[in-house]
Amino acid sequence: MFLCVQNVLCACSSKNTLDMVDDIDIDEFRADPLGWTMKVIKHPFGEFSMAAVQANEDMEDFSQVEIDKEALFVGIYDGENGVIASEFLSQSLLPALLFLIKQNGENMSEDILRDVVDRMEKRFMLDADELHYHQPERVQASSSCLCCIIWKGRLYIANLGDSRAVMGSLGPFDILRVQQLVRDHNAGNRHIKVELARLHPDDPNIVMYHRDAWRVRGISKVSRCIGNAYLKRERFTLDPSFEVPRTELAPSDFTRTLLSAEPEIHSRVLRDSNKFIIFGSGGLWKLLTNEEAAKIVNTNPREGIAKRLVRIALEVAAREKNITYNELLKLPKGHDFTKGPSVSFERTRRSYHDDISVTVVFLDKTPDIDMSVMRDVIPSVPTINSFRSFHDTALRSCFHRMYAPEPVIIRSTVDF
Repeated sequence: MFLCVQNVLCACSSKNTLDMVDDIDIDEFRADPLGWTMKVIKHPFGEFSMAAVQANEDMEDFSQVEIDKEALFVGIYDGENGVIASEFLSQSLLPALLFLIKQNGENMSEDILRDVVDRMEKRFMLDADELHYHQPERVQASSSCLCCIIWKGRLYIANLGDSRAVMGSLGPFDILRVQQLVRDHNAGNRHIKVELARLHPDDPNIVMYHRDAWRVRGISKVSRCIGNAYLKRERFTLDPSFEVPRTELAPSDFTRTLLSAEPEIHSRVLRDSNKFIIFGSGGLWKLLTNEEAAKIVNTNPREGIAKRLVRIALEVAAREKNITYNELLKLPKGHDFTKGPSVSFERTRRSYHDDISVTVVFLDKTPDIDMSVMRDVIPSVPTINSFRSFHDTALRSCFHRMYAPEPVIIRSTVDF
């Protein structure tokens, strides 16, 4: 189990990212045509804030916050090679999870969380098998999956990929302690390199530095994900009729799974000392450390706090490439491209940062609250308690399906 308490933040730290961006104006984020944010909203145990910014041609991140009278769900799905996998998770994971909880007598467990992730993987891979002749892009599509539910006073969290959940807690003398709740699976991380070397002892090239990043066999930047049948099924790698971009080609001697869909799972009883959790897609953590993000949240007003994290991350991205924030805003979304036969080369946002999604959940009270009290902390319109970032969608949460006789089935050929 990964429970690494990071370095305690202190005032005597040397000059870092936060010193360089101390004077930025977060309201400048309003001018970003690719940005999105929302005001702080109440949930049963406190408040939450959301923000996001696009870099890819299509926004590949999907994130959601779902509120019930005595429960909270947060999901961040960082898509790769399109939106197919991340959108699928945003629509399917919570309904399936709530169905399993209901089957278990409305009790939650780590095994249920592991089970629902496994079901998402199997369903998505079945789609890839059945539909790849008509939709070959499904074979390469994948997504990181970070999901968390607070249920009956306990927090349960699962992660695959390079998203992270970072908790800020107050220790003795109100010193901030920063804890990454579950490890991420970026191929550049030392522990992931060690893990892959152990799993593939006969493959000296299992982790390669290619196209400015460490990758599994020079292809995938993460070792675990939902989807990417191309690196999990021989039939797609070895089938000569299945065409993939040259940069995505696997070695000819591929004979076994390179990637995993096994999630990291953690659960804990929430304490009064636990103050907030930062949920961020991989794009955030490429630009800010756990400690930097936690210090920003701990030392700034709640209103617009997710926006502040995204704004500071963009400032870091711009300064790393020696341009200003305003210059960054003028760049188009998508990947770099050449303008016809000439040598003209146009830079895009993706050259400077990835899609970024951030949700900050504040924990003002432990979730041991009388249900009758909860009516006052749900948003003013009680049926609008599901929030999806960037797409600016607010609707009725599928928590109401807990009381329905049957779950909503997205594909009739697959059971929950």
